[in-house]
Parts: sequence; C-alpha cells; structure tokens
Amino acid sequence: MSLTVIDTDSDYQSLIDNKDFTAVNFPIKNAVKIFGNSYDRLRGKKKLKLEIENIIGFKDDQLDSCEAIENFLVFTYYLLKTNNKLVVFTVGLSYESIDHYIKIMEIILTKLDDRTLYVVKNFSDINESTLTDFYVHINKIDKEIVFNFMKNWLMGFKPKDEYFAYPQYFGKIEFETDDYFEMLSFILSEPNRNYEFYFINKNNSQYRKGMIVINNNSLYLGVGVNSIHEKSVIDKLSEEYMQTPIIYNNTLPW
Repeated sequence: MSLTVIDTDSDYQSLIDNKDFTAVNFPIKNAVKIFGNSYDRLRGKKKLKLEIENIIGFKDDQLDSCEAIENFLVFTYYLLKTNNKLVVFTVGLSYESIDHYIKIMEIILTKLDDRTLYVVKNFSDINESTLTDFYVHINKIDKEIVFNFMKNWLMGFKPKDEYFAYPQYFGKIEFETDDYFEMLSFILSEPNRNYEFYFINKNNSQYRKGMIVINNNSLYLGVGVNSIHEKSVIDKLSEEYMQTPIIYNNTLPW
C-alpha cells in the first residue's frame, strides 16, 4: 500500500496521463467524477460504509454527513476495491475535510494489498485555521455589488477550485465549467441558485482568502484576515458597506 499527498503546485499531470492510474474528480473528460449523479447511482452504499467502519475500527459520523466528505470516503473506497492505482483531486472538500479524508484513507490502505493512492490537495500553503473570516451580508442578488467587491477586494486573487459544477455538491449536474467567472455569471443569472466561491492570495499581507457565497437569494461577501490586520479590515468593510461585518470562523455565515 502507498498513500502520497501532493498539492496543486506540484507536477501531478504525469499521474493523470499515466494509463495505470485512474484519475478521480479532475475536470477532464476521462476522470471519474465523485459529484453529480455518480455517488447517487452507487449501489450498496450502506454496505460500503459498514466495511469502512470495520476496517478503521470506529464509527465515523462523516460517512453519514450528507456532505462532500461522505462522497469522497465511500466512493474512493469503492474504487480502490477494483482499481490498484488512483489519483484523487480534493476539490469540494474543506481544509478540515481533506485532513480527515487522508487520515481515514491511510487506515484503509493498510488493509488493502497492492494499492496506490495519490491525493492532490486542493489548497495553497495558506493555513486557513489562522485566519478570521469577516462577511458582509447583502439581502439581495446584485451583480454590480458582486463585481465591485471583486474589483475592490479580490484583485490578484485566484479561485481556490479548478472545476465548477452546479448544483455544487449534490444532485444532477445542470452546468459545469473550469471557468469560475462563467459559473459565477450562470449563478447570478437566475434566482434560487446557491453557490460558494473561494479565492486565495498567499501574497496579500492583510487577507489571504476571499469568499463570495450566494445563499437563499442573498449575498455573503467575505475575506479571511490575519489577526494583526483585523481592525483595519473591519473598518474598511464597515465604511464601504455601511454595516459591521459578521465573524464566522471556518463555518458558513448563516
């Protein structure tokens, strides 16, 4: 067994191109997709979850979380039963979920002979746990407000994800793209389309992370701030949006 963790700045293209490896969750045509209908159509999920818990030796609530981590754990285990070599892209998982996923897969691989798993971490070297998230809430969907936020707060940032699908985590895929702005325009074009966009910039000294969250026909615009710059960012957000920003640490703002 072998588990190797690499990040998106590493050269993992050779693994994807290697016919001995099964590419999972990458935004390429021949990759196995975890989201969308793939997990919904997977048969025997209850049995697979029981097998995982028997292997790891404890009950893992994430296996019934109805969140992206459940899909990753169950689907990867299913694929490892019939594929010797996988390379998995962790887009869709939070920082904490990636760590949990690696922990569980390390245990599983000790019980599976002759298996190789490469996990491509979908985040930069920014430690998000050291940041405080500040959001402003806009009680309507307004494209101009979104684009002004991007211009004033997210210059030099890049999207954290490389692949975008709607609905974002569950359900039949209606639209998918590798262009975040194309997805953002799609989300903003109609009501009742919820989505979470995350951006990073490890060279920004005041705030390293940006967020555009669209939920229940309202906007949450946010930044992840280093502690020494919290006051100045709060003052700037308050002045620009005429409200005191709300604080949420590693959770969604509602």
